[in-house]
Amino acid sequence: MHKRKFLSLCATGLALSGIPAFAQTRAAVSFEPVPVAPVVPQVQIPPLLGPNDLMNLKKVSTPYVLDIRNKKTRSALYSYSAGHIREAVNVPYGQWRALWNDPLSVPTDAALSALIQRAGLQQDGAPIVIVHSSAGKGNFGSAAFVYWTLKSAGFENLAILNGGIKGWKDAGLEMSKKPTRITPSTTEVTLNTKWLATHQDVDAVLDGTSTAQLLDARPLHQIMENASLDGSFALNAEELVSGKGATAVDDNSIFMRIKKADLDWEYNEVITYCNNGALAAVDWFMASEIAEIPNVRIYAHSLSARQRAQSLWNKATN
Repeated sequence: MHKRKFLSLCATGLALSGIPAFAQTRAAVSFEPVPVAPVVPQVQIPPLLGPNDLMNLKKVSTPYVLDIRNKKTRSALYSYSAGHIREAVNVPYGQWRALWNDPLSVPTDAALSALIQRAGLQQDGAPIVIVHSSAGKGNFGSAAFVYWTLKSAGFENLAILNGGIKGWKDAGLEMSKKPTRITPSTTEVTLNTKWLATHQDVDAVLDGTSTAQLLDARPLHQIMENASLDGSFALNAEELVSGKGATAVDDNSIFMRIKKADLDWEYNEVITYCNNGALAAVDWFMASEIAEIPNVRIYAHSLSARQRAQSLWNKATN
């Protein structure tokens, strides 16, 4: 019987050995081809991969490397066109977050499928590795939000590149400035709401009809500007990510911070939230994917959309 890492740790008091690593002008633009269908068995990957892990993975499998940075910006770290991992495709984070622009409703399956198709993603079991800019802690949250979106869309073999593009560059690994052409797919997906909390779910906690626990992922200065929802616990997502390259802290630190939040992780659902979804995604990723706690959900609309939704509701009823 599978034992979840965090609950097992709390029961035994044993330290884990570390985050698992894989396999111990207007001139014509030339494109790199998207990786073709693999000719080797696909490899199951852990949720976090280091740069050398990804390099080794590329030697034995055909991972889909998804770079979520903007195409062009002033900062080289933010810019896909300034240099990226060879064969990485570019689908900026803003396109994934835009699925939640409507503060009153969740994305339709059609909208989610359309984005998946534009990204060229196929549900063929190939590893998917998400690359962020690593310019700040929030960029890890952006990657975690895309990871959560893909998992909710039925993709299973997923990982975040720990340290993002900066980690890859600092390791001296090969970069390219040639964009990768995306071949659209025909993949149709359905949003799995298992890891999603809606406005109604949060309202049920606040009015006492749900026993789920609310978890505020924001740092203290944000909470001081906009108070937590009533009855919330706190797990500052920024403490789970190192400022140097936006890498996850070591797993023992993750477990200690999760335990310090003092929630009843085993018996009650946990709904994590923040201002715009990214920090909540960090808490979800660390609890669900690293600590393997199954009952954690993201309030994907989060507080900013909640406030806009309440304003629209008030206008509709007045």
